[in-house]
Amino acid sequence: MWIIVALCSSALFAVVTIIDKRLLDHHLQGVSVLYLWIALVLTGYCLPIILFAGIPRHVPTESLIMAFASGISIGIGLAAMFIGLKSDEATRAIAITQTNPIAVAILAIIFLDETLNVVQWISIVIVIIGTILISLRKFVDHRLFLPSRSMPVLLISSIGLGTGFFSAKYALGYLDIWEVFPLQQLGVVFVFTAFALPSVWKNLFLSLRKKNTLLLMIFGEGVLPIIAIILGLLASDLGPISLVSAVLSTRPLFVFIISTFLSTSQWKLMDDKLTKQTLLIKGVSISLIITGIVGLTSG
Repeated sequence: MWIIVALCSSALFAVVTIIDKRLLDHHLQGVSVLYLWIALVLTGYCLPIILFAGIPRHVPTESLIMAFASGISIGIGLAAMFIGLKSDEATRAIAITQTNPIAVAILAIIFLDETLNVVQWISIVIVIIGTILISLRKFVDHRLFLPSRSMPVLLISSIGLGTGFFSAKYALGYLDIWEVFPLQQLGVVFVFTAFALPSVWKNLFLSLRKKNTLLLMIFGEGVLPIIAIILGLLASDLGPISLVSAVLSTRPLFVFIISTFLSTSQWKLMDDKLTKQTLLIKGVSISLIITGIVGLTSG
């Protein structure tokens, strides 16, 4: 059950990624505008829940702190990934940040007493390799994991995302999904508001005056991400986080499938060019990801 929920969350986040790319390429003046909008949307969802339901009082304080900390970690991870994308090649940035399930697995084994057998460890590695490959344009890139100025930032991104997933799982041991959700997302808001400079507010208001931009912002960052986040929390609650995080990291697979469909002559909404080598890479990547997911469930 958890694996289906996690895959649905990953697929929805892939749609969000494609909409974000469309917004950043054609509608918004910088990613800071998008982050400010996300912060406002999340605040709009979280505050009413907290005001009406209140802060849970029947649980240890540390569980509330962990729920909030998971949002801060995820926010830092996303912000660090953006910095890495600005200063390095996108393929390197995406490939390195996709290693976060390793950090999750180590933390889960140490602090949550989760256990993984050999098949499951191998399956996690296979899924990670598949998600890295599907982000690349060629099989061999000798510069991929070589030290660079952005390497520390990208590693912080991977660790931040992994720590966020782990912290949410810890909090779910004491809280239900609807108690974790507002606290976690307020943590993300706390990080993203650092981008809320006066010029960013101005650019946001100017962008929202355009009908197409407004519709994309509402659908792509006002509706879909909330559903994806809740599904991700549900999967984390139902399954071992060391395995759930590996499935959640398959977002690049769905991005490729959807962007390929939208790049066809019938739609022409994306401009992804598919060469024979690219198709070969993607085919191998998809095979690895599917094999890894089967291994996770059968292990």
